Amino acid sequence: MNIELKGNPDLIRSVEEGSRLLLSEHKSSEEKVLTVLLEEAPESKSTSITKEGNSCHICFREPVQYFRIFNYVLHHSEEDFSLEERPFFEKRGFMLDCSRNAAASPEKLRSIVCRLAKMGMNQLFLYMEDTYEVPGYPYFGAYRGRYSQKELMDLDKWCTLFGIELIPCIQTLAHLHNFLRWQSSGNLKDTDDILKAGSDEVYIFIRSLLESLRSCFSAENIHIGMDEAHMLGLGNYLKENGYEPSSGIIEKHTEKVLELCRETGWTPMMWSDMYITSNTGGGYYDVPASADTSNWKKPPKGLGLVYWDYYNTRKAVYQNMLHVHSSLSDRVIFAGGLWNWNGISPNYGKAFCCSRLALQACRQAGIQEVFATGWMDNGAETPIDAIYPGLAVFSFLCFHEDLQEKELAAYFRDCVDGDLEDFLLLDSLDALFKGPGKNLTADNPSKYLLYQDPMLGIFDWHIREIETGSYYKTLADKLKKAGETSGKYQDLFRFYYDLSLVLSQKADLGLRIKGAYDAGDLSTLKEISEKVIPRILQDLAEMHAAREKLWFADAKPFGYELLDIRLEGVKTRLKSCQRRLWAYLSGKISRLEELEQERLPYWDLKGAKPQDPKAELRENLWDKIISGCGLIDTV
Repeated sequence: MNIELKGNPDLIRSVEEGSRLLLSEHKSSEEKVLTVLLEEAPESKSTSITKEGNSCHICFREPVQYFRIFNYVLHHSEEDFSLEERPFFEKRGFMLDCSRNAAASPEKLRSIVCRLAKMGMNQLFLYMEDTYEVPGYPYFGAYRGRYSQKELMDLDKWCTLFGIELIPCIQTLAHLHNFLRWQSSGNLKDTDDILKAGSDEVYIFIRSLLESLRSCFSAENIHIGMDEAHMLGLGNYLKENGYEPSSGIIEKHTEKVLELCRETGWTPMMWSDMYITSNTGGGYYDVPASADTSNWKKPPKGLGLVYWDYYNTRKAVYQNMLHVHSSLSDRVIFAGGLWNWNGISPNYGKAFCCSRLALQACRQAGIQEVFATGWMDNGAETPIDAIYPGLAVFSFLCFHEDLQEKELAAYFRDCVDGDLEDFLLLDSLDALFKGPGKNLTADNPSKYLLYQDPMLGIFDWHIREIETGSYYKTLADKLKKAGETSGKYQDLFRFYYDLSLVLSQKADLGLRIKGAYDAGDLSTLKEISEKVIPRILQDLAEMHAAREKLWFADAKPFGYELLDIRLEGVKTRLKSCQRRLWAYLSGKISRLEELEQERLPYWDLKGAKPQDPKAELRENLWDKIISGCGLIDTV
C-alpha cells in the first residue's frame, strides 16, 4: 500500500515522514494507493475521519491523534467508516525506567515511540537517575549504560516525527546511590542515596545536569524527581548544620532547583510524596478525607505536582488524593503504573484494576495530564515487551470511559501486532495463589520459587498445599502454543515457556527433598539427584539463553551481568544440592543439617490461606530470597 497526502501543506509536513514510517511497519500485500485529505480541526471539535473506498478525510489538530487514526486506517483499509473521538486528557504519556540496570537501547526506544503514536500517546518520559551523559562528571552513569548526548538528541528528533514530546525524568535529591557510591561524589552526599541540600557544590552539579539535558531535548518540560528522600538531612547535612525538619530542607532545596530550572529554560514537575508526608508526618496515602490543607507548606507556583499511585484498589483513595493535590497546586499530574515490575512476570490484573479506577477519578476531577509508569524494580528482570497490555489498557482509557473486551483486543492487535489473549497468559505466572486477573496483592511466586535455595526452602511453608507442578506444566503448554503464532514476540513467549517448565519441577523441589529426607526415602532422593535436578538444569539453561537473547534485543549490555549472576546462581546451587545429596546417599556424610532446619513461614498471614484475597505473598528483593544470611554484612 502507498499513500498520497493532500490538503493543508503545513499539516502534510507535520505528519508526512511519520506516516511513511508507520506504513513501512505495516505489512500489507495490497498495491493500492490510499489518498488522505488532511484538514485542521477547529479547536472545539474532535479528531474525525471519514473513509470511503481508497480515500479518507482526516480532521485533526494534534499530529499524534492523526497517527492514532492513520494506524486504524491501515489495519481496516478494506472497510468504509466514519468516526470521531476526543481524548479525555490533554497530555497522555508513558514513562520507561532506564535506571534499574536496563537502559533500553535506542532501537528499542524508537519502536516504543511508534507504538505510542499508534495509541495516541503524546509524551514519553525517560526515567534516568544517572544514565545520561553530563560533561565534567565521568562517574555519573559509569558502567551503567548511560545515554550519550547524541543518542538523546537523535531520539528527540525521532519523537518529533510523531508529535511526541520526549521528557527527561531525573533525580535532583534522592535515588542517586549509584552515583554517590563513587569516592569523587563524597562532597555531594548527605546519605548514601541523597544529595546534600544547601551545598553550593550540589547546586553546581544540578546545574550541570540541567544544562546537559537542555542541549539534548527540544521540549521544555522536565521531571526533577525528589521523591522518597526519607533520610533527608540526617547524614552529612546533620553533622554540618544540626537538625532541621525535612519539610524546611526540601522547601529551600526545591526553591533553589526551580531557580536553576528557570535559568536553564526548563518547566519542572516533581513527585509529590515529600510534600504530603512532610506536612502530615504520616504515610503518603493516609491523608484523611477531612484534612484541612490551608496551612500546609505548598510547592511554589509553576511547579507541577505529580501524584503517583500504582497500588490502590478503591476509587475513593484516588478521589481524595486528587482533591488534596488540587488544593496544593494548580498543575496536578497523575502517574499510574503498569505493574511490569512485580519480579520476573507482569501483573496485568493489578494494572488493569488500578488504571480503570485512577483514570475514572482523574476524568471526574478534570485532571489534564496523566502518564503510566513502567518501572524495572530490582534489576529489570521482566522483558520490556511485557509492558504492552498494561500500556494498551491505560491508553485505551484515555479515549474511552471503560474497557470493552472485544474492542480492546482489536486495538491491541492494531497497535502492538500481538494477541492480547496470549499476552494475558503471562499474568498466570504469579497467579498461583489468587488466580489470573485477581492477584491484587501482587504475589510474585515465579520469582522467589525460581531463586529460592532448594536445600533451605525459605518459602516452602506457603506452597505445602499448592500443586505447583501441574499448575506450571499446564501453563507451559499454553505458552508453547501461544508462542507458535506470536510472530515478533516468539522470543518473549519462549522465555516464559522455559520459565514455566523450570518452575513445574523446581517450585516444590525443596518440599520433595525435605519430605524424602525426613522419611528416610533414599530412593526418592536418588531419583531427584539423578533425574529431576538434571532435567531442571537443562530447562534452566534454555531459559537463561532465552532471557539473554531478549535482554540484548531490548537494552544496552550494562546491567545484564547481574541478571547473569542471578541465573547462574540458581544453576550453581542446584548442582551443589546434587552434590550434597550424593554425599549423603553414598554415606560420605551422615546427615544434611540444612534439611533438619524447621521450615518456618516467611510471611505471618495471621492464619489465612495463601488464596485469601488479602494475604500478601510478595518478596521482590533477590538478596532476601536466596538466603537467610546477609549478602552485605558490613557498614
